[in-house]
Amino acid sequence: EERKEAILFLHDFIQKTVAESFKIDLEVMKGKVKKREIVIPRQVAMYFCKRFTQLTLALIGENFGGRDHSTVIHALESVEDMMKTDPNFKATVDELGKKLKMRVS
Repeated sequence: EERKEAILFLHDFIQKTVAESFKIDLEVMKGKVKKREIVIPRQVAMYFCKRFTQLTLALIGENFGGRDHSTVIHALESVEDMMKTDPNFKATVDELGKKLKMRVS
């Protein structure tokens, strides 16, 4: 039970950190908005939740406004693709990853 709480705390921390980094509102990021400037940070947050927590894809989706696990898979693929094609995006994600890793480990 404590372990689950720690993982969910970490999940919240990732969401907050990503939202702050992209300068968007946390609730908007977790909501239904499909604008690119919201979707990309949401996908990045999903990517880090997968990378740094043991949560299942279904649980990650659930914590992003009740999204399906397939949405999370799509998010992971999108982030990885963008990192391959956009050096600025990759730099942003790498920097965020370093920041999160320091808090996670």
